[in-house]
Amino acid sequence: MGLRRSFWIPFFGVPRGPLGWVGARLLPKVARPLYAMVAGQLDLRPDDVLLEVGCGSAGLLAEHASHVRHVAGLDASEIQVDMARKRLADRIAAGTAEIVLGDAMALPWEDGHFSVVASVNCFKFVPDPPHALSEMHRVLRPDGRLVLTIDKQTDKWGKSGEIDAFGQWQWSVDDAKRLMEEAGFSDVSVADMPTKLGLQFVRGAKRAAIPVADLAATPELVGAAG
Repeated sequence: MGLRRSFWIPFFGVPRGPLGWVGARLLPKVARPLYAMVAGQLDLRPDDVLLEVGCGSAGLLAEHASHVRHVAGLDASEIQVDMARKRLADRIAAGTAEIVLGDAMALPWEDGHFSVVASVNCFKFVPDPPHALSEMHRVLRPDGRLVLTIDKQTDKWGKSGEIDAFGQWQWSVDDAKRLMEEAGFSDVSVADMPTKLGLQFVRGAKRAAIPVADLAATPELVGAAG
């Protein structure tokens, strides 16, 4: 592991140890504008059930999802999870929130549990991005929506589909779309975020299931399904 990566991952990727203790307290201040931008893309409604993968200290959940029926957050950092649980203590006690220490590639919820999934500055750190996307798709309801952020790919630190010097995955727009579509998402789009940090929104939706009666009435769909 290179010097950059050995510093960046415990500080920013999965905060742990003394570096993580400092990073976990600085990151909410840095990420606060990002949470507002992502919330604007999510179009959260009172009846939504929201999951944030890589929830950090729950900045998005606490500041932009207080009106949502139920929120859940998952993070791989014990430091972050402890902070998030304290921040959402009232909602957790009321049964309208949960914070889980866990793995983005093995989400501990049943299929179709959430109407919305978000992930801010997390996806680029997961060991197996296609698997993580498949898990996000699995826990979404039909017609559910996903918004995540990725770095804008450049040739400075790494090529598309590779991990850069800081331990972060890099993707071109075309590769980001392909990953989403291969995981099952439709209506995929990638757009620059209005920030100088070089980030992009990636958005997608989970297709609604086609009723059996509609399949039977549409021969070309039956053929495609077969």
